[in-house]
Amino acid sequence: MAKTTLKSLAQALNMSVSTVSKALNDSHEISEVTKRMVQEFAKKHNYQPNVLAKFLKTGKTNTIGVVLPKMTGPFEAQIIAGMQKAAATHHYRIIIMNTMENEELEKLALQSMLDKSADGILFCPIHEESNINLAKQILKTTPVVIFDRTHYPIETHKVGVLNAEGTYNACKHLVDIGRRKIAIFCGARQGITTKRLSGYIEAHNHFQIPVTPEYIVHCNVKSLSDLQNDMEKHVKSLLQLPNPPDAIIGVADTITTHLLGILAKLEIKVPETLAVIGFANTDLVLSLNPSLSAIRQPTTEIGEISVNKLVEIMQKKNRSQIEWEDIKLPTSIQLRRSTIG
Repeated sequence: MAKTTLKSLAQALNMSVSTVSKALNDSHEISEVTKRMVQEFAKKHNYQPNVLAKFLKTGKTNTIGVVLPKMTGPFEAQIIAGMQKAAATHHYRIIIMNTMENEELEKLALQSMLDKSADGILFCPIHEESNINLAKQILKTTPVVIFDRTHYPIETHKVGVLNAEGTYNACKHLVDIGRRKIAIFCGARQGITTKRLSGYIEAHNHFQIPVTPEYIVHCNVKSLSDLQNDMEKHVKSLLQLPNPPDAIIGVADTITTHLLGILAKLEIKVPETLAVIGFANTDLVLSLNPSLSAIRQPTTEIGEISVNKLVEIMQKKNRSQIEWEDIKLPTSIQLRRSTIG
């Protein structure tokens, strides 16, 4: 079967190649009726634009590259959904590369986006210094927006959340229900974890609760099995303390959601013995037993705003005049049985 081309579309529709091209690119020069007719006909006949030809002609591929460190759960999926929604409104397509928390894979992903001539890159770095020199080099020719892990020292738009606020509000809720011996389960000692831990410490200072060093736990997050084994070990150690905690905050989706399973395995009553709350953007929190109180992040908004800010940069002729924004969106808390019974 012959491949559908711009020329064959024009012949079938009895239009010029120029008219069909403008209709497919949503040009204001073409009426809505004609654009709809051309676009529907092209879709019906499986027309695929020649990206290389377009790039050679316009210098654009209408492609946005997304480089992120993992795609293991709802949090990342929701951000990507927001990106795809916003990209579609600007007539861009998205290419996604998962670096799996590996700096060498991250380097290859960034270079690959340049090889694919992406018009811009949405980048969630592994940590504050990962491939920083390469990112700065890319920034000289290709617009970049940093999302989620925004503690990355390059000058551009950044879109994340008020991480310290999330843990502060979680602590406040626990104090409000009479829990003052609050443990916190963290991941690696960097970026987002540091911010979330600072909110925990700020809340303790505000409510005049001494910070107990033994209550601050850093888990091994290299793999799910490592995480589960490490968390179980830490829970057992905490409960053997002379003054054990009466609540736990999880600073990441995987930590928070697996806490309940570990506590159930150890036959620890929630929330009677330990109240549990933490960052979690999965709807599974409703199905857990007990249902999980969660700090929610506005994931779809993160994705949409990241794309909109990237498009804003791409449309600017003089990027030196752009005032870079470090956008921090608020979190919210949804209270359920794991803290309020």
